[in-house]
Amino acid sequence: MKKHSFFSKVMPTIGLALATSVGAQDINFAGSLTSQFGFGLPNAHKNKGDFLLGQTIFDGSIKSFYEESMVYVNAQIVHDALGSQSSNGHSGFVSDDGSIALKLREAYIDWKGGIFALRIGRQIVSWGKADDIQITDIISPKDESGAIATDYNESRLGIDAVRLSILLDQAQFDAYFIPFFTPSILPLSKGNPLRSHLFPDSYDEITINSPKDYTDFERPKNRFSNSEYALRASVYTSIADLSLYGFYGWEDTPFIRYVPTLNDESDEDLDIKDISVTGKYKRTTMIGADAAIPAGDFVFRLEVAFFPRRHFQTTSDFQIRQMMNGGKASSSLLKYQTLSLAGFDWTPSEGWTITAQYISDFVCNHDNDIDRKNYLHQATLSIEKTLLNETLTISASGAMDLRAFSTTSELEIDYKLSDAITLSLIGDLNLEGPNGREGLFGEYRDFSSVTFKGKMSF
Repeated sequence: MKKHSFFSKVMPTIGLALATSVGAQDINFAGSLTSQFGFGLPNAHKNKGDFLLGQTIFDGSIKSFYEESMVYVNAQIVHDALGSQSSNGHSGFVSDDGSIALKLREAYIDWKGGIFALRIGRQIVSWGKADDIQITDIISPKDESGAIATDYNESRLGIDAVRLSILLDQAQFDAYFIPFFTPSILPLSKGNPLRSHLFPDSYDEITINSPKDYTDFERPKNRFSNSEYALRASVYTSIADLSLYGFYGWEDTPFIRYVPTLNDESDEDLDIKDISVTGKYKRTTMIGADAAIPAGDFVFRLEVAFFPRRHFQTTSDFQIRQMMNGGKASSSLLKYQTLSLAGFDWTPSEGWTITAQYISDFVCNHDNDIDRKNYLHQATLSIEKTLLNETLTISASGAMDLRAFSTTSELEIDYKLSDAITLSLIGDLNLEGPNGREGLFGEYRDFSSVTFKGKMSF
């Protein structure tokens, strides 16, 4: 981690917050300190008994108010005992060994005047009605470097954007201009257990030279023509909450390209020496809608997203076959995709919350050379109960892949020692389907684990 990078990029943001706070009518500070570690369960096979998580996280936020304006800054300092932290070049600075990370999650200025509102700076955007599932929620990239005990909402990363809003009594319209592309964080650090899962060391006994960091991927150049744009229109009535979405931007993860190096190009039977892995980000377009409909103790949720001509990753076999035949390897193929969700939240009595969802994912005109099935669908269920005057919370959640019947489940027990301190025990279990079918979740069986967590908020 270079000192000049930290001071030249982070300190101006902190300075802006402090300077704006001078003369402000109200200044609020909030923070938390979290310590957590987890290890593999017996069914984790390769990771059985190994530590898969070991972090201490300081999270701090500052809000400064002045008349109709507000400055908000949220940042984290992370110490990772496994050295599993990675950078995407935008959301934080990580030491060379992956043990220390400084993350600027949000830093923006808010202004409101009449029916208009403006937000400028790094901000986290949350779209859709789905619970822990990505349907229309594609603006903010994700931190995908976590192997276990991850929280979907906390995994969102901030984007550098300008949001102009029109606020009416029962409606809101938002327009986003995103000049700079922010990619997701991938598990590229050598200490990250997910790295070998995403980038194996070999393919058919051929060595794979995996990416070392985010610079190995070709990102959009910082040009106005590469900006991203988004629109949201929401209507709130006593019958239902409805939203329409539109997005034109970039996929948050790169499409991997496998480039073989040949021992002897003149040989008729080409011999592959090793394989280098590179990647490139591609454009995408999405239109979507969602609805939340209250009915007594129930809230029914619907959501749909349509992607015209979306890029899909091709298999390594397909790419290498193209190269062997003298052609150029295509890392992706264009297809039409529809994602949809139907679910409900149910609060049968005080302290109980039950959520169920059905999700379908269909790719039109499917091709066997893309690295996924044509139709995927799954069901999720989560149950939460608070006890002992809300000092104890027990939650269980799970999902089943309805094609291969692989499953993932999590049991979490949270106990409040005081208003500020919470202790948690979290168990994650990933299982293959019948006859060893991996499906959506079986491939993560090596990350079945138990995690201990302590958090103090102030």
